[in-house]
Amino acid sequence: MSNDNHVIVGKIISHHGIKGWLTIRSFTKIPEEIFKYDLNILSNNEYIKIDLEEFNIMPKKIIMKVKGYNDIESTSFYLGKKLTVAKENLPKTKKDEYYWHELIGLNVMNSENRNIGIVDGLFSSGDNDVLIVKNDERKDDIYIPCTKANIIKITTTYIQVRWDNEI
Repeated sequence: MSNDNHVIVGKIISHHGIKGWLTIRSFTKIPEEIFKYDLNILSNNEYIKIDLEEFNIMPKKIIMKVKGYNDIESTSFYLGKKLTVAKENLPKTKKDEYYWHELIGLNVMNSENRNIGIVDGLFSSGDNDVLIVKNDERKDDIYIPCTKANIIKITTTYIQVRWDNEI
């Protein structure tokens, strides 16, 4: 998921206690790594940097405290906001590695250069990532595992796959 020059990496979902702590949902592969980034929120079409005072990884949730916010009322502004990172602040990927936001929107073609659809999203199945491909001629999505056996080539405009699924 991306928005302009930022990538959404999490969401603030609720208060945690009355002293200004917030519960978040991390969209990063390793949830606690969300705090390795300079986090922002989008408010009134402007990205606002979050200055964290502290965070805590708990068994069933992740909480954070924004500097200068010490009660439940003052943090209500943050509820429901998406946590973002500027794309320029993301670590560089290695050869043949991609961020999900770089793949969303690319055309997907099979090995015979026949259009399969457009990458609408991705998810992790545990063993590997899976492309969610939309095609206007089909009611259902096409799910293509991102494995070396399936992916032939990735360019800036399309992904070529070994996939013979009829459209």
